[in-house]
Amino acid sequence: MTPLILDTGVLVKVFVEETDSDKAVALFQASAEGIYRLAAPDFMAIEFGNVIWKHVQRAILLEEEARQTLEDFPFDRIEWLPASMLLSDAFRFATEYNIAVYDGAFLASAASLGVEFITADEALHRKVRGGLPWVKLLRNLDGLPSGARPPEST
Repeated sequence: MTPLILDTGVLVKVFVEETDSDKAVALFQASAEGIYRLAAPDFMAIEFGNVIWKHVQRAILLEEEARQTLEDFPFDRIEWLPASMLLSDAFRFATEYNIAVYDGAFLASAASLGVEFITADEALHRKVRGGLPWVKLLRNLDGLPSGARPPEST
């Protein structure tokens, strides 16, 4: 089973109907079918909760819907990578590409496992696509990811 890193925005699209939710659901379903093994920095669950909270603040979700979404969060379907182990590489990616360290942690996760990283963040993708071809924008996916591997992390 091929590991795959999804950013928080992709996972939110699985639970909240947004642009490209169909693509996010297809990736998530592929993981449920054993095609991929999802992995992410361990803080992703908190970041997911924060995005869901923002959806309540913006009246996109009712509080009860948000609580159900948090209960449905797939903790057991994600391999959690310790942020403490990713910090150095996350910081390196952040300084090299002028991105937030928490975004760098997703890149560090993909680099450490040698797998693709799927993001819904167009600004992040624009900043890294020239140097990191293994970072894929969800919107541009026509099917399931090919499994291109990043170079070994230094």
